[in-house]
Amino acid sequence: MQETRLIKTPFSKIIILAVVLLMVLPFISTFNEFLTRLFLKWELYRILQDIVVPYEAKVVAGFLNLLGISANAVSKGVWVQGSFLEITWNCLGWQSAVLLLASFLGGFQGKFTNISRFEVVLIGFLGTYLVNFGRLSMVGILAIKINTSVAIFFHDYLALIFVILWFAVFWWFSYSFVLEETKEQGL
Repeated sequence: MQETRLIKTPFSKIIILAVVLLMVLPFISTFNEFLTRLFLKWELYRILQDIVVPYEAKVVAGFLNLLGISANAVSKGVWVQGSFLEITWNCLGWQSAVLLLASFLGGFQGKFTNISRFEVVLIGFLGTYLVNFGRLSMVGILAIKINTSVAIFFHDYLALIFVILWFAVFWWFSYSFVLEETKEQGL
């Protein structure tokens, strides 16, 4: 009975965090804009723009091509069926990485083995990486299949919900199949 409670308590905290995040979504979006403006004053974003964005554009274009959608990567974005979708340093998913790190604080409460914690961290980062590219690909798909306004709305507002759903599945999977409690040794 107590073992079940240990598993449910951290997961419940993550679900509560997700609900709170959804309630404050407009404030988070505004705060992200504020952080973005501050980050623009630093020169670090240029490294991300010059190195990471071309790589990300290639991965997104490759994924779209796998789906049968003609896409071509360039250094600042992706041409998708004649329409240019710009990818900037701010599209790299840093918000998702921050939320993932915050979820580790709540999710790792309890006594779990180090190897199972490592596995969860690895799954979390790889999954968040894949979800981020799926999110960017969805923006491209929406832009060409529906219109740019819908794609922008998804990018600015619904993408956070997409990421939160990933975190819910990720933590459910982690608690159900990956995390192992440490075995206390008696004296």
